[in-house]
Amino acid sequence: MSRSLKSVLVVLLGALIFAVVTAKAGPQNLGRAFSLLFDFWGLALLFLTLLAVFFGVLRLRIIFKSFGDDLPLKDIFYLWLSGFSVSYLAPFSIFSGDAVKAYFTKKRFNHLSWERNISTSAIDRIADATLFFIFMLAGLAVFAFNGELSFCLSAGVLGVAGVMLALLLLFYFKRWRRESAIIWLFKITGIDKFKFFRSQETETVLRAEKEVFQFFSCSKKYFWQAMAFSLARQAALFCRAGLLIFLLAGKAGFFRTLAVFGFANLGSMSPVPASLGTLDLSLGLAFSGLGLGFSTGAVFTMVWRASDLLFAFAGLGFFIKFGLNAAESKILDFFKRKP
Repeated sequence: MSRSLKSVLVVLLGALIFAVVTAKAGPQNLGRAFSLLFDFWGLALLFLTLLAVFFGVLRLRIIFKSFGDDLPLKDIFYLWLSGFSVSYLAPFSIFSGDAVKAYFTKKRFNHLSWERNISTSAIDRIADATLFFIFMLAGLAVFAFNGELSFCLSAGVLGVAGVMLALLLLFYFKRWRRESAIIWLFKITGIDKFKFFRSQETETVLRAEKEVFQFFSCSKKYFWQAMAFSLARQAALFCRAGLLIFLLAGKAGFFRTLAVFGFANLGSMSPVPASLGTLDLSLGLAFSGLGLGFSTGAVFTMVWRASDLLFAFAGLGFFIKFGLNAAESKILDFFKRKP
């Protein structure tokens, strides 16, 4: 089965789950979601989303500054948002948000090396993933001990989170041992037996990995600043979840919000655009297990996704702009080289 066919089937499955969840929620809950989006509280939710985006942008700027590259905040905002757009709307694409961000950064700031662009994108992703998985695992643990779902399902949820966290901890272990995680991955997968392992592109990636390892040092202030912005970003999204739960259920609470937020992170990890279907099912189960009702979870998901989609579509505009500029540069270079 080809990758394209697999992607189409995954999207269709997500759309089917979304349709079932939406139908179960009922038309009255659809109206409830729209009313929340277009009142004062909808603006408050969008503000918290913007705050989360802003902290992500500040983190990326700090990462560049740690290497001596003080790039304009406005440009970093456009680049970060375009990368977020691709990651959110086309997560199954080979042109992931991180690759797009690295490519457009190179085109915008030609003096930056490819190693620098790859390493900064990787650092940004790892710093974000660290707090992402911590919040997710904490939320799922709270749910497992306090939710009303079966023990097997709760154990399965914790198992998935544990595997994801283990992969992240593997990076930190390799960093502590000063061993290349990429070479280790190549060896266990057998890639090192192929010519690709000795190619120039691989050497670029390995040099970028060294820069990543240099950044993740507890003795460097930039590392702690980046992690602080990651924490602030997750905290803003956590507050958005708490506010939305309060608006829908009339009560929130720290642990209830943490459990829902953990499931929101879990549901957003799927390779389906906008986590269609997986986020709906994940949050529906979370709200049911917490005694808040499946339909309430469906409304939560609609508003949650709509807040993210607004910024994803804004980033899509910047993605198109950067793409057209890159295409224009290639066309001009082509005609300049013609005899």
